[in-house]
Amino acid sequence: MAITIDRRRRRISSHRPAFTLIETSLATVIVGVGVLASIEANTSFLQKNAWSTNTSTATFLANELREMMRRFPRHDEFSGGVYFEDPDNHTGFQGWGPEVNEIFIDPVTFEILGFDYDDLDDFDGALFGSATTTLAFTQRFDGPIDAFANIINQTTWTGDLALDDDDETFSLTEWSQHVRVEKVNFSDFTTVLPDAHFTPAAAGAEEITVDRFPIRVTVTVLHQGPLDATSTAVAEVSWIVPP
Repeated sequence: MAITIDRRRRRISSHRPAFTLIETSLATVIVGVGVLASIEANTSFLQKNAWSTNTSTATFLANELREMMRRFPRHDEFSGGVYFEDPDNHTGFQGWGPEVNEIFIDPVTFEILGFDYDDLDDFDGALFGSATTTLAFTQRFDGPIDAFANIINQTTWTGDLALDDDDETFSLTEWSQHVRVEKVNFSDFTTVLPDAHFTPAAAGAEEITVDRFPIRVTVTVLHQGPLDATSTAVAEVSWIVPP
């Protein structure tokens, strides 16, 4: 009787079913899909986190310029503002953009060293930084800059100022600020008017002179990584300055 039981146990043990090739392949696929999903989720998290950081930096840089420019008048109060040299014929438009001696240039290298802007239309087309961009600009300065017009320097992850090979500080890399100043319509701030636009007197209404229109200031912050061929607009801040 004992011999019969032992043989039956050996017979049962020798016929225990194993994993088939299909079951093994299916398990491998399930595990692989899970691992790939985990990697993709982690990559997506890192990308979103990087974009969030960039957005915060861009918003900060845009508001720095807005804070600096909010104390300036629309047009230069000492040079006559914007006007026509011949007001009767409305010819010889003057005053839009920086005035004489408001941009500092090295007399030897002709390199732009800085600026002394004192009104908003001076900033039209100014670009602070080294970005490659399709946005139209008239002057490029070192940047980005803060609310006191000081260059914002690059820092390390520890919060210390970064130094180049000559042990000199350098401006915040990858970031630039672009400024656009536009004359807009009284009733529709989305309608941009030419810089020399005016409304002639008609039907008993007096002329609206060239300097009595609201202007819209737009600051666009650009980011260009070390491997990017061109910059990308990350944040934009606009505001209206009434006459």
